[in-house]
Amino acid sequence: MKKEVFGETRGGSTVTAYTLENSNGVSATVIDFGATVVKLMVPDKNGTLRDVQLGYDDVASYEDGECFFGAIIGRNANRIKDGKVTIDDVVYQMDQNDHGNNLHSGNKGVDKTMWTYLPKDDPNSVSFICKSNDKEQGLPGNVTMTVTYSLNDDNEFKITYDAVSDMKTVINMTSHMYFNLNGHNEGNVEGHIVTLDSDYYNPVIDDKAIPTEENAPVAGTVFDFRTPKAISQDVNKGDIQQKYVGGYDHNFVINGTTGEFRHFATVYAEESGIVMDLFSDQTGTQFYSGNFIVDQKGKDGVDYHFRSGMCLEPQYIPNAMNFIPEGDADSPIFDADEHYHTESVYKFSVK
Repeated sequence: MKKEVFGETRGGSTVTAYTLENSNGVSATVIDFGATVVKLMVPDKNGTLRDVQLGYDDVASYEDGECFFGAIIGRNANRIKDGKVTIDDVVYQMDQNDHGNNLHSGNKGVDKTMWTYLPKDDPNSVSFICKSNDKEQGLPGNVTMTVTYSLNDDNEFKITYDAVSDMKTVINMTSHMYFNLNGHNEGNVEGHIVTLDSDYYNPVIDDKAIPTEENAPVAGTVFDFRTPKAISQDVNKGDIQQKYVGGYDHNFVINGTTGEFRHFATVYAEESGIVMDLFSDQTGTQFYSGNFIVDQKGKDGVDYHFRSGMCLEPQYIPNAMNFIPEGDADSPIFDADEHYHTESVYKFSVK
């Protein structure tokens, strides 16, 4: 594993970059600010390495950025209606940082936090730990979170999440990596071909993007990705759900059982020939087609725009803590000292 200084935060903390590399030339670079993936190099069909991850070259841009490029999201990913969570009849108020709702844990999410590197003997993995203090995000409990990134010679980039709280609370973490399998500097992702092993998705109520409590069938809708389909095929069809969020920004319920590690998605870019297969043990995945990427400078001076990247974020169903009963396998509410653990794998190949 390679270590080097990436930069310094405005608060004076030194940010370090850690690079994992396998025997095939695949490499992943992660910084300890936000436990953020800043680079993901993958060989294309001609053997040329392409950086398939959107991001920035400097710490200040990650501090200021509003797209969450490559960051770990926690304690809670996605949106919570009105920023309110009720636990044991106590109502907890979180930041209302997104149209009156809470998004990605608000202004004190761990994506803007310095994580602590955990030394270990394994040269193929890197781990970070951080703590979210009681009421820091408006939620109860002191929560300790650990994230481990690993890379093997099968081109599997794995993220392992662990967390525990000293009080009953919400825990629902994910990675907000933005992928462009042609390269972060290669325009939009509308030509990417996506397959999702999902029979149901969660419609949103309106343009505030809070989902209903319905698992709606994808059959016969623009949300049917059960067979390979280019994003461009239906993304601009004018469906009311797409009008609400400018394209795709919805949770898809992964077929199978929560807690069962399973394949749930394939993404293919014909120009590069790069294929990405995704695996998770989570309930669902948020498929986001990059509708809110504002014009900005990314790595290497590249201009990022609308749909320059796409996300597939394994997680519990958004706002589930407010309608799925505690104790259910699909509930993100965890008792004091109950261990939260989930894994995701991004496997790369070419065709």
